[in-house]
Amino acid sequence: MGRVGLVLGAGGAAGVAYHAGVLAGLAEATGWDPRSAELLVGTSAGSITASGLRAGISAQDLAARTEGRPLSEAGSEILARVEAAVGVRAPVGTPSRFPAGPPAAPGVLLAAGLRPWRVRPGSMLAGLMPAGTVPIGVIAKGVDALFADGWPDRGLWICAVRLGDGRLTVFGRRGSPPAGVGEAVAASCAIPAYFSPVEIGGSRYVDGGAHSINNLAEVAGEGLDLVVVSAPMSRARRSRLEPPALVRDLGRLQLRLEAARVRRRGTQVFAFQPTAEDQAAAGCNFMDPARQAAVARQARASVLRRLERPEVLSRLEALTS
Repeated sequence: MGRVGLVLGAGGAAGVAYHAGVLAGLAEATGWDPRSAELLVGTSAGSITASGLRAGISAQDLAARTEGRPLSEAGSEILARVEAAVGVRAPVGTPSRFPAGPPAAPGVLLAAGLRPWRVRPGSMLAGLMPAGTVPIGVIAKGVDALFADGWPDRGLWICAVRLGDGRLTVFGRRGSPPAGVGEAVAASCAIPAYFSPVEIGGSRYVDGGAHSINNLAEVAGEGLDLVVVSAPMSRARRSRLEPPALVRDLGRLQLRLEAARVRRRGTQVFAFQPTAEDQAAAGCNFMDPARQAAVARQARASVLRRLERPEVLSRLEALTS
């Protein structure tokens, strides 16, 4: 088997469900176990899925949990640790209104002025928006229950943005600031002006999606043979009958540019992006948990349908060779 990386992008509650459906369909069609990936890179919703895989939860159990179906015995045992720590499907809460107040990190303007090539517009906007107020500690507690011994031996990279200067931080990568897996995942999920920033080592961090929805470019030059991407906030090629969707169209463009950078360094990229049917299942509210079961089922069906084509399946040869 080749050296395979798995990049899991942002996408809220719908993104977690999309990842579950994509990975279940991919495992079913190819026999590949996503837990065996050489490197897992997660951003926001993707960080939750990536950490779950590294904790030993199978793609089938991720889908079963999302759809409300029974889990395997092994999956039930793993998730029981989470439920013991935070309760069954403990909610993280929702804001009653957009927070008011001063910019969370006005100093990001100075950082952008000094090194404009390092601070992306989304990261700068995150610092200029008011700080979120919804606590996100429940995510850290749940993830930490799965990693009592600290970071796993196999690669797990969690992407977040340092609020003060807008710089991307990839926790778990060599040279990154020390952090527990739980607090890194919480930081990656801390949507600006929604969830409270997460403080790690004296710095505040927010959602890694402010820098890049998928952060695919971070794997360029890592010597991987193939990178599989699940990109919930992108879209498959739009037909003339589909209406424009700014967030998804920008996500598709960003993914294409980052994939080109990775390919130039000698690594193949295979991306799963929501079809029109997948987008309809998710709706317009990425944070709506009521749609998760439908999103997971539809994503799995889309993946299985796509991988029925031999010419497409052949591009994933590194998963089984």
